[in-house]
Amino acid sequence: MTAQSNWHVTRRLLALTWRYRAGCVKVFVYQLVLLVMGLSALGLTGLGIDFIRHELQPTAPAARWPFHLMPPSDWSPMAVIAAIAGVMLLLAVVRACLNYVYSIGVAELIERHIVVELRSQVYDKLQRLSFQFFDANASGSIINRVTGDSRAVANFVNNALLQGIIMFLSLAVYVAYMLAIHVKLTLA
Repeated sequence: MTAQSNWHVTRRLLALTWRYRAGCVKVFVYQLVLLVMGLSALGLTGLGIDFIRHELQPTAPAARWPFHLMPPSDWSPMAVIAAIAGVMLLLAVVRACLNYVYSIGVAELIERHIVVELRSQVYDKLQRLSFQFFDANASGSIINRVTGDSRAVANFVNNALLQGIIMFLSLAVYVAYMLAIHVKLTLA
């Protein structure tokens, strides 16, 4: 393929994705929420480690509680650790449920919208072709080609476009999180 035809195909695929921008934005929002929840669990792990360290070694710096939400002072250290673990477990359960909803949303976007529209556009085009085309090509090979090509385009949209943008979004969120913790170490 030439560079011009590659650009033409890429432009058409981006236009197809743009048509479903609401579904794509929904997928990206789910992914962003999943990322934030994963980072929150990671932050709670660090909080638990810092708390235990301060309890075992009082000269160590005290744990920094998120949003200054400290447990009551009359709680035992074991109760504080249990509360942190409980919040982490709750986050994990909610994240698992959202991950399930996310996978259904991606499947719905790809399978029920993009693939259906692609196939209907191809079949519409096939209806406008001359009989000479159908005389030259077997109907089984035409159907196999339409099915295979629409599946290939759906895989490209899911595995290249959506996943590529999600990877960029993940990298941006992780770098921002790391910069908030320690700038020099992040740059190193």
